[in-house]
Amino acid sequence: MIAVRDHRDQFGDATIVVVTFAAPELLAAYRDHLAIPFAIVTDVDRRLYRLLGAGLGSNRQIWSFGTLRMYAGLLLRGRRLRKPTEDIHQLGADAVVGRDGRLRYLSLPATPDARPPLSDLIAALD
Repeated sequence: MIAVRDHRDQFGDATIVVVTFAAPELLAAYRDHLAIPFAIVTDVDRRLYRLLGAGLGSNRQIWSFGTLRMYAGLLLRGRRLRKPTEDIHQLGADAVVGRDGRLRYLSLPATPDARPPLSDLIAALD
């Protein structure tokens, strides 16, 4: 979502929606913390996560080398890490839904740091 935010202009007039399972009262803080300019909706029951096949990751997946490297990079850039307030084992998904409501692209990363290339998301918009 950060990469999409930082390259928003490449997505043209696409509507971008971030789905989280955070409690509704946390959405504003979530948006502010990550500086997300998109709509954010919550899926507290994780129905969409299950529908898309986004499962729970093992400790090995969640704390993979890539994830640790990602956090180390954030620390080196001066970011302070916060104690998690959500289920850290919930893996995410990256999806593109066409204007017709059909799923055009789905990526189910095996680790938190494994996101698809932006070019794949953009190509799915066509």
